[in-house]
Amino acid sequence: MGRVSKKGSHSNIAAGSGDNSPAKLRNRKTAGSKIKDKQQQDVKGDSEDDELDEDESAEQGAAANGSGNTGSVGGNIVAQEDSKKKWKNWRQRTTFTFLMIGGFLTVIALGPLSIMLMVLCLQIMIYREVISLSSVPKKERDLPWARAMNAYFLICTEYYLYGHNLHRALKRHPWLEAHLQGVFAHHQFISFSLYLIGFVWFVGTLRKGYYRFQMGQFAWTHMALLLVVMQSQYMIENIFEGIFWFLLPIALVIVNDIFAYVFGFFFGRHRLIELSPKKTWEGYIGGGLTTMAFGFLLTALLSDWNFMRCPPPNLHMTVFSNVTCDVNPVFLPRPYRLPSAVTTLLATLFGKHVTSVVIRPVQFHSLAISAFASLIAPFGGFFASGVKRAFNIKDFGNSIPGHGGVTDRFDCQFIMAAFSHTYYVSFIRLSTVTVSSVFNSFLAMSAERQVELYQSIQEYLQTTGSISATDAPAAVAVAAASV
Repeated sequence: MGRVSKKGSHSNIAAGSGDNSPAKLRNRKTAGSKIKDKQQQDVKGDSEDDELDEDESAEQGAAANGSGNTGSVGGNIVAQEDSKKKWKNWRQRTTFTFLMIGGFLTVIALGPLSIMLMVLCLQIMIYREVISLSSVPKKERDLPWARAMNAYFLICTEYYLYGHNLHRALKRHPWLEAHLQGVFAHHQFISFSLYLIGFVWFVGTLRKGYYRFQMGQFAWTHMALLLVVMQSQYMIENIFEGIFWFLLPIALVIVNDIFAYVFGFFFGRHRLIELSPKKTWEGYIGGGLTTMAFGFLLTALLSDWNFMRCPPPNLHMTVFSNVTCDVNPVFLPRPYRLPSAVTTLLATLFGKHVTSVVIRPVQFHSLAISAFASLIAPFGGFFASGVKRAFNIKDFGNSIPGHGGVTDRFDCQFIMAAFSHTYYVSFIRLSTVTVSSVFNSFLAMSAERQVELYQSIQEYLQTTGSISATDAPAAVAVAAASV
């Protein structure tokens, strides 16, 4: 009996996996579930990089299976992608790029009102995408007013920004302005009061156990309002200076994005920044040089078109309107003498003696704006990549096939709009102060203030030598007698 027992025990050991006892089945299920969880964690870990190259993912999978081709670590970042998937993405991206450009140009042709509506729609869509990143549905179910407050703060901000622009537009419609004078006169106070209502509303909804979450949501909402809505409002400001100043910055960013992608797609070998693995130095430099050339040429083409260079006389202006204005001198051609070295070089190369060229000053300004679009504006996109990494997503949305969400396409436009408006105000805008406007302000003063202003002007002109001390006493006596 002892031998039989011993032999039986040996057979049990040899069978091993043949034992189907409940305890061992449970152990096997537990081990299988652990392996499955481990695989899911690996997949999740691979998706953490929002822009991880598909070729890098393929290499990692091949290495895990023991059949990967190591290749060179510092090789071509973009060209190593799977050829079929690479060209499919190229065709899709290109198709929708041209569709967006066509739609954008159509909106431009329809004039300022359609452009403002387009910007408003973009603000709302991008704000929605950004706000949704911090959404936690489980907690928001317990805080029913969270989404309503996000919408309310957006409405308050839009009222403040567009109310100011609407007042400026209605100055050309005295009847409407007269009926809304009270609203416009107290616009800033009304806007602030609306914000205070939202602030009190938020404080009143604070709940124990949700303080950290609610404060985080409040801060995220204001960050979105500042970086998205407030910055994009500079696009509207640019429209009122002339559609040229709205179109040029946007076109430069679009061209830079397209050609950076093209140069990186075909020639990219060296990674530019860790935040965006598909961005390469070749794309960054090639896109920058192309953008500079494009900006210089586009400015020359648009500078003779009053629809572009004139401030809109009304919101209903279209590309077919007959627009006239006092043209800013930067749009007028001006001769520039070439350095002697350049003249000699041209004579040697082409056999022509050229001593000067005719260029519009605005073309030099376009080079400065193009440089910003090429060198600094892409960092708006890198910032957006950092946000996507922080929230472990690849795109802000999927509303534009091949491009992602609306935010993915306009992440560089906000900082570009802010810079172009600041540059225009600092270096290009003509003074809006006229003799007529100053005299109207003078007439609105009391007699005492009028004399005080006159004496201040007299002292300044005498100090600068514009008039002598003997020229003014009679005029001062007349002014004093009228008080």
